[in-house]
Amino acid sequence: MPAPQVEKIVEIYRALAKFPSPTSARILNKNNQSQFSVVSSWTQRNLEYGKMTKFQVFHHVDVCTKKSSSALPTDSSNVLSFSVSPTEENSAVLRELPDNSNSTKKQQFLEVWEKTHLLKNYDLGALDVHGDVYSDELGSFEWSPCEEKLLYVAEKKYPKSEPFYKPKSQEKKNNGNEDSKVTKGNEYLFRQDWGEQLLGKCESVIGICNLKTDIISILDGIPENFVPGQVIWTPDGNGVVGVVWNVVPRKLGLIFCTNRESYIFHLTVNGDFSLLSAKGKAVRSPRFSPNGEKLVWLERDAGGPHHSAHRLMCLSWATKESRIVVDTVSKEIQIQGGESFYGLFNLSLPKRCWTANSNGIVLSTPQKYAVNSFLVNLDTNSVTALKIDEGSLTALDVWNDVVICSNSSFNKPPVLLLGKLQNILKNIDKEESASVNWFQISESRPNFILKEIAYHYLTIVDKEEQNTSCNTFSAMYIGPNTSPRPGDLPLIVLPHGGPHSSNCNMFLMNIALFNLLGFGVLLINYRGSIGAGQDNVNFLLGNIGVTDVKDVRLATKEVLEKFPVHSADKVLLYGGSHGGFLVTHLSGQFPTDYKAVVAINPVIDVAAMFYISDIPDWSCVEANVPYNITGNIPIEAFEKMKKCSPLNFCSPSSPPTLLLIGKKDARVPGSQGMDFYYSLKANHVKTKLLLYDDNHSLSQVPVEMDELINAILWFFEHL
Repeated sequence: MPAPQVEKIVEIYRALAKFPSPTSARILNKNNQSQFSVVSSWTQRNLEYGKMTKFQVFHHVDVCTKKSSSALPTDSSNVLSFSVSPTEENSAVLRELPDNSNSTKKQQFLEVWEKTHLLKNYDLGALDVHGDVYSDELGSFEWSPCEEKLLYVAEKKYPKSEPFYKPKSQEKKNNGNEDSKVTKGNEYLFRQDWGEQLLGKCESVIGICNLKTDIISILDGIPENFVPGQVIWTPDGNGVVGVVWNVVPRKLGLIFCTNRESYIFHLTVNGDFSLLSAKGKAVRSPRFSPNGEKLVWLERDAGGPHHSAHRLMCLSWATKESRIVVDTVSKEIQIQGGESFYGLFNLSLPKRCWTANSNGIVLSTPQKYAVNSFLVNLDTNSVTALKIDEGSLTALDVWNDVVICSNSSFNKPPVLLLGKLQNILKNIDKEESASVNWFQISESRPNFILKEIAYHYLTIVDKEEQNTSCNTFSAMYIGPNTSPRPGDLPLIVLPHGGPHSSNCNMFLMNIALFNLLGFGVLLINYRGSIGAGQDNVNFLLGNIGVTDVKDVRLATKEVLEKFPVHSADKVLLYGGSHGGFLVTHLSGQFPTDYKAVVAINPVIDVAAMFYISDIPDWSCVEANVPYNITGNIPIEAFEKMKKCSPLNFCSPSSPPTLLLIGKKDARVPGSQGMDFYYSLKANHVKTKLLLYDDNHSLSQVPVEMDELINAILWFFEHL
């Protein structure tokens, strides 16, 4: 491609990279119901630094006039976690800085701030009580009710080890000055971690920092077969509640996987341990009500698909009896106002999700085309939609019946919206729905270029499918808001990964970049996707490589018929992970239908994945054969896995294929893509492989920029 066109791609990429995304928000000044502040946290691609920049913004909000103003952002890139005390008199910060004595290492500090100054600062590495503090989905960072302690999750401190033979000075030998805590011969002891994007996280412990005594201690009492995470204080501050995962006989990859056997637990400060949830379940996100009487969490059956529908559970803290508030939904149900509801597929609940009366919670979950937010009444078990005009609405914080949400769509970058729940709560027991009057509290960057983008929702029908409960699926077409000549525009077909995830109508930089460079994009939520009922998820099991491939074909056919700006001779394939599995299937089975392929960390051989992935159970579940953790799998099962793999369809007629592979990918190790690369080369197919020092998501800023621009250049070259 000529240099000016490459420069244009880079210019548009740089413009889109300036749109930040909110990661959290918290309402402050809790004693004033009409005027208060909101602190929000954001991330933005910093191309010059080659990483994501994090920053905080304080917004002053007047609910009566529906006006807000924002202070200048403050960089928080070295802040891992931030927590405000219940009275809002103090805040705590977990900060990570480079180690001055070792440039390859990081130091962690726990800071405590009063309103006017830094009160305390703990060098956690120097104190050497535990390893690194977690700031991911396993982590916590919570003030105690009395505001004298901080609760968090950290890596366990392991005994020091040295070789069996290590030369020592004569002085140390004579003085017997040897560390009695050092063990010999355990330097290379294997400790299994949690896999993809959680490498090095092997055994977690619960840490408590006592701000009165300045003592950091480990809360003991967790049985050896469990590891804890997502901990919160009990209402009286005399214990903690959290999630424990069963790690016997081994750990299976955790990120993107909600199916791991786990329990809600209670541990007192005296070390008394008990389980609060049932056996054979997978749980997450425990949250206490403001009055301390109720505990809610998300729950599903352990095992099976890596992600599927959840129940919302509620436990009476006094009696320790639990009940189902929202059950799993097979297909769809009618909720308040006659709206359709397809079940709970959210990975978590907002940290503060409760209404003021402790009878309702706000949550957000994928629903077919978008992420929608709902109010759940725990007294009546009713569900009410919090409506928005367009796009996805994700709840970030709830306080005193005021909710802060993030809102975005394919042609609208994220903004923060504030809404009062009063109208919804007044009509909570009535059949009719009520609306929330939203108003924007965050500043917006001009987004004129995105006005050129339009999107359309599609419902695709498989007329050959006899099972009428699963004969439809959803798709979304995103294209230019203009009217080019018929057949002028190339079409990028983009199935999502997983396979049990979904495409949602929210701002996605890669989609916007494709659109602004003249491509239409088709996103397919093939059968097996979440957000459309549990039956839809289960329908794909045993049918990967068949049903999902068929659905992509059906959706593509419909778009080509419905949008004549596209023609069948300009169709391109782009997908990662299971999306990579699908685009390599499609290009192998129907090679003349596609001009070029870009596959990102694709699954190529399902049988081989059983031995090399951090989630070997995935291969069995998707092929619909029993998983045996001992590895004793029948030959027939592997034959079934092999049969559904795209490697079977590699041929000399395959279209030009670009492979984008992460060297640190533990989910779909790079050998999958490399084996396919060698097969393509052996079949004399034009191919290229880019190998990045990154993990499954290829989300490092320089990597993302390189792989996206290379993908676009590959498409232009082969149109």
